[in-house]
Amino acid sequence: MKTVILHILCESSSEERFVKTVLAPYLSQYGIYPKSVLLTTSRSKGAHGGMTCYAKAHNDLALLIKQYRSGDNEVHLFTTMFDYYALPDDFPGFAEASGIRGIRERIACLEDAFLNDIGNRFFIPYIQLHEFESLLFSDIEKLAVEYPLAAGEIEKLKRSTDKYGDPEMINNSPETAPSKRIIKALGNKYNYNKVKSGAAVTAAIGMDAILSRCLHFREWVERIIQLAESLRA
Repeated sequence: MKTVILHILCESSSEERFVKTVLAPYLSQYGIYPKSVLLTTSRSKGAHGGMTCYAKAHNDLALLIKQYRSGDNEVHLFTTMFDYYALPDDFPGFAEASGIRGIRERIACLEDAFLNDIGNRFFIPYIQLHEFESLLFSDIEKLAVEYPLAAGEIEKLKRSTDKYGDPEMINNSPETAPSKRIIKALGNKYNYNKVKSGAAVTAAIGMDAILSRCLHFREWVERIIQLAESLRA
C-alpha cells in the first residue's frame, strides 16, 4: 500500500503549528502524513507568512507540485489553509464570489476557481471560514486555560457567539472577526499569542469536537481522507 503524504501550504505560523500538533496526529490514523509549508511572502528576503497577493500562493503551490511527484511507493497530495478574512482581491473567482449572498456558496465559488487555476487532480483547495481562530470557537472556554485571568470575559464571549451555532459563521469584519473578538475579550490583561495559543487551545478542544462543530472544516478533512483512499490502492 502506498504512503500518502499531504503537503499543506499554510498562510501563517498559526496554521503551520496547528497542522503539526493537532491535524497531523489525527490524519496519521488514516495513514496520511501531513507536511506543513509556510507561504512565501518575499523570496528575495526569505520571508514567510501572510498572503498579500494570490500570485505568491500560486507560485508556491506550483513549486510544491513540481517538486513532489506521486510514484509507485508514495502518493503526494496538496492542499491549503488560507483564511477567507482579508483574502486578496486578485484571488481566483474573487469578483464572482463577491456577488454571492450565501457565505458557504461564496467559499465554494472561490475554491472551485482556485482548483481550476491550479489544475491538478492531487490538489484540494481549502479556504477557512472566516479565519483560523474560528476553530477555537468550537469550545472557546478552553481559551481560559491559556488566559485564566480573563476567564470571565471569555465566558461572556462564549455566550455572545453561541447564537451562531457553527463557529465558522462568526463573521469577518475588522471589528468582529474571531481573532478580534478574542483580543477584545483578553483586554489589557494579556497580549494574544496567536501561534502558541491557537495550537494549544485547539489541541485541548480536540479534533472530534472541532469536526462536529465546523462543517466546512469537516468537509475538507473528509475530502482529504477520501482522495487518499482512492489513490493509495
